[in-house]
Amino acid sequence: MITVTGATGFLGAHLLAALLRRDDRPVSALVRDDPEEARERLLRAVRSTGAHWEAAAFHRRVTPVRTELTAPRLGLSAADHTTLAGRTQELWHCAADTSPLGRAAALHRTNVEGTRRVLALLDAAGRDARLCHLSTAFVAGKRREGVVPEDALEERYGFATAYEESKYRAEELVRGWARDNARAVAVFRPSLLVTDRPAGPDEPRHWLAVQAARTSLLGRQDRELVLRAAGLSPEDVALPYSARMPGRPDAVVNLLQVDWAVAAMLRCAAAHPRSEYRTFHVTHPQDRSVPWLLRIALESCDWLEVELDPDLTPERMRPLDRSLMRLAAGLTPHWWSRRRYDRAGLVAATAGLAPPAELSASYVRSGMTDALPPMSSTAGPAGAGSAPKGAVSAHV
Repeated sequence: MITVTGATGFLGAHLLAALLRRDDRPVSALVRDDPEEARERLLRAVRSTGAHWEAAAFHRRVTPVRTELTAPRLGLSAADHTTLAGRTQELWHCAADTSPLGRAAALHRTNVEGTRRVLALLDAAGRDARLCHLSTAFVAGKRREGVVPEDALEERYGFATAYEESKYRAEELVRGWARDNARAVAVFRPSLLVTDRPAGPDEPRHWLAVQAARTSLLGRQDRELVLRAAGLSPEDVALPYSARMPGRPDAVVNLLQVDWAVAAMLRCAAAHPRSEYRTFHVTHPQDRSVPWLLRIALESCDWLEVELDPDLTPERMRPLDRSLMRLAAGLTPHWWSRRRYDRAGLVAATAGLAPPAELSASYVRSGMTDALPPMSSTAGPAGAGSAPKGAVSAHV
């Protein structure tokens, strides 16, 4: 049996769909909801990936198991925990709080302590049970230059967000567990995963789409109201307005199609020796320019441009620019990065898989379609800065 955490999230849903295609083993999906409600949520999430499943066939393959990720024995009785462990042959741990602006304590509880409970399940499962752990390329933290080796796990650069640190701590925990118990683990570090499929109501959205929804709120509001809320007279502002924010104009960000990422991870898992601990950077071979991405995110707001200035400090920013920057707070750590990711292990393990296609603006734009309801025209920049529903997600 395959056990999956986080199957109702964006990556988890794509992974579950691919695992169901890969072989005919049953799947236990660890969920936090009532199992009956979770059954439909899981089916809806898998269908959002483009997979076509009849409800009856899906429910025969996938069994939701209500758990509490951070509780001892995952909140299960001793007998149920033993049963789940005994049936688990392969465990894909995708559940995470992915909020870049989340509180450190909440992120640690879900991402670190939740991982600790998953490892305890594998301890009970025995040595033949295999772990595939979903980390993130951003465990590299505030390292801004050079090439990040696939097996590097170090904190000397610090972290830009509490999310990055929590995922680093979780991976550190997994590495220590594997070393101390001589267990094989495949660790996957994806970059920012994207799709060209717009998310419908109640469907999981990828992280970049959630951030784009924040910035797109500007295009939904009356421009004059936004300017006046920042203490500016619309008559005195030349349009398009050029907002200056701290960052490097040559900064890059790594985006990768989620379908290719999942296919690559399954290839790596199949090629991964059961006696080894391996880490794979699941990234695109070509980085994209941060200004290129900003232009896509701001297309619905034709009166605004963003200029990244490496010499600008927050203290010297104009009030409107500071308000606008708060909307993009989840993206700003990427505005300084020139680093790249070593992919040698990934390339070797995915031999025969065609490389991902070059990402076009139309592809990225399609997957960033805003599904939020229209905002009231009376909202100002402070109100617009509120995170949309779904920005903080602990998919269990």
